[in-house]
Parts: sequence; structure tokens; C-alpha cells
Amino acid sequence: MKSLRWAWPILAATLAVFMPWACYETRPARRLDLCVLDKTVPFRNWYEHRSLYWLLLHLNVVKADGTSYAFERDYLGAYPPPVPGDPPERTRDLSVEDVAGARLIYLADTYGVYRDDLKSKGRMEAALERSPMVYGGLTLQEARAGAGALDAGKTLVAEFNTLGSPTGEAARTTLEAALGVRWTRWIGRYFSRLGDVGEVPQWMRNDYEREWKKPWRFEGPGYVLMQGDAHCEVLRAGFEVDTVGLTIERERPVDPHLARAADGVPYPYWFDIVEDTPEATRLASFTWHTKDAGRLRLKARELPERFPAVTRRAPPRGGAAWYFAGDFADNPMDPRPVPLAGYLAFRHLVEGLKLAPSETAFYWRFYVPMMETILNDAGLSR
Repeated sequence: MKSLRWAWPILAATLAVFMPWACYETRPARRLDLCVLDKTVPFRNWYEHRSLYWLLLHLNVVKADGTSYAFERDYLGAYPPPVPGDPPERTRDLSVEDVAGARLIYLADTYGVYRDDLKSKGRMEAALERSPMVYGGLTLQEARAGAGALDAGKTLVAEFNTLGSPTGEAARTTLEAALGVRWTRWIGRYFSRLGDVGEVPQWMRNDYEREWKKPWRFEGPGYVLMQGDAHCEVLRAGFEVDTVGLTIERERPVDPHLARAADGVPYPYWFDIVEDTPEATRLASFTWHTKDAGRLRLKARELPERFPAVTRRAPPRGGAAWYFAGDFADNPMDPRPVPLAGYLAFRHLVEGLKLAPSETAFYWRFYVPMMETILNDAGLSR
């Protein structure tokens, strides 16, 4: 009887692991022709798009031939060499033909590869000072190709840093019209340690000191806002903004695409400030949580306390154009699969316990549930 009494807990624990695994292994494959552009791949870590591919694998979204998407090769842009520090072994721009063969076009990042990034070699670290570009920027031909996807009823997704430098004015204007947004040239980023010389770029410090005529002496967490090299504003957590100074909030009524995404998620990384046009619908906003001093600083810069984070434009001919005003897919997460059904919901719950801005919390609580619906809309088939 004693052995039988202990058998039930063991059986229950076994089933608790086996059933999610079995459901994961037997999940149906769903086909989707996907085209991803990522020009910011100086090293073989693929940070700017690999979190998207983790989700594709978990959902069993596959190519037309039934094989899984591989973040190391199934994309366009810069292809890093075997030896860290060497220039890209090859590059490939987005073409009209690429768009014609896809149902969803995702412009993940076009910032590019720069000379001094490569100098870190095996450390694989981005340079903290500007240097000549090796490859990058969205071309006018690529912008036209992406915009043309909408005429064919396809889905176009673009995110930071597609509109910003080094993308040229003509390409930017073309893409803005397709997305239904206007770039204000203001960008920003959260830093957990403003005094960390190994994290805050030197050019950012230089811009601040040039405008304010005083040295950079910030410590602790905070947000840095920049408009080109002309303007730099620092909002410190606990001084100009609350401890969690910037969150992402769904607009009301909540759009079905964001039904399972969470409100109040702290945003942890790069973002840009855009304006939405009447042709686009704002589905989520970045919201500042300011103190009086921060409110005055934003007002002096004529910057809003609430601005678009996710927009969607639905052209008359069909299709959908999405803009994510942040580096949403950039995530240093472990790319290894987790073969358990229900894992997405589990991480959504657990990550909600975090109080500070976190790339993982944003990914699991906002990006993943939103992207699931976008993938479904784009035309998944079994």
C-alpha cells in the first residue's frame, strides 16, 4: 500500500510533463511564405530577428516545402562571416521578386553593419562610437517593393530602426506612406545604468555635452531621447519619471489582434517617436509616467506623453501594414526550443511578476501574443 501511495504523485508528475510534450510534438504544421529583412547582423548571433524565428518554430510555422524556418539562413540582408570581425560574407537586398513569393514581409532592422562594430571580433559587441557604414539602410527600391506588397493584399510589418538613419529620405517617405506614420526624428532608449561607459554610447554623451554645455554625470536607470545630433534629453527614473517610466498600453476598445497582449508592460530598449496619420489605426501607445520635472522637460521639447507604439493601416485593396515603433524583435533570448505546449501562456504569467523594464517580459507579455494573431491573419495554412 505504501508503494501504491507514492505511485500516484509520481504518475501525476510524469503526466504533467508528458502531456505538454506530447501535445507539442503532435501540433499541426502551418505553412506561411515569410520574407524577413535584417541588415543589422555583424556577428553570428542574429539578435535582431532570432526571437521571431523561435516563435515560428514553437508554433510550427513552416516553409512551403514543409521544413522549419532557420534564423541563420532564411532571411535577407547581411550574412555574417565564420570569423567574427570580418565584413559580411555576402549581402542581399529585398526585391520585388522576394515580395511576390511571400505572404508576410517583415522589415526587422535596416540600421546595418559598421566598421568599428567588427573591431570587437570574438567579443561580438557593438561599438559605442559612430564609424563608417559597411552595409545598411533601406533603399528606395526596397521601400517600393515593401509598399507594393499591400497592393497584392499581403501583410507588411516594419519596426525600429527601419525609418531612421541611415535610411534615406526618399525611401523613408515611401515607407511612411505605406505604413501611415510620420517619423519625428526623435528616438530613445532605456538604460539600466546611465553611468555605465560600456553601455551608453559615447556619441550620445557627446551630443548631450554639446547641447547642454556640461559633462554627462548621470547614474542609475533612465531614458535618453535624441533628435539627430542636435538635441539630447535625459529622463532619470525617480527624478523626471517614475521607477517604471515608459510602458506600452493598448488603446480602447482593444483591437482583437492585441486581445491577449498585456497592458502596462515596461518597455526596455530602443524606440522612436512617430505620429500616426488618419489612414492608420493606433492599436497601442507608449505612455510616459512622469513626475513634474519630466512633464516640463517633455513640454519644452514639444514631445507627447503618449505616442504610437503599434499602428495598423488597412489599404482599400486589402492587406495590412503594421508599424512597431520599437526594437520589438531584438532579443538576446536563448534560441533553443522548449518542447512544451502551454509554454507561451506560462511565460506570459511568470514574466508579469517582473517590476523593472525587461526584454524578456516585453517579449512574452506583449510581442508574442500580438505576433501570433498577425501570423494567423497573414494566411497560415495546414
